[in-house]
Amino acid sequence: MKEIFTNVRGVLGMAIDLGISLIAIAVLVQILFGTDAFFGQNVVTNLTTLIGSLGSEGLVGLFAFGVLLYVFNKRAATT
Repeated sequence: MKEIFTNVRGVLGMAIDLGISLIAIAVLVQILFGTDAFFGQNVVTNLTTLIGSLGSEGLVGLFAFGVLLYVFNKRAATT
């Protein structure tokens, strides 16, 4: 049973790493080639809207930010 949880945790970790990499690539592509270069999406505006909405939600936004920060720091420490 412990092996199953370890495998699931590994897969989720790889999915998070992939998502972070895709976001970084999308921001870079948008900076280099313009607003609609990444499948017609404005990635930077979407990220700033997300960050703004986390900030406007008070304690819930602060908790969500803390969870995201924990995930990023944990992934950075293992690589």
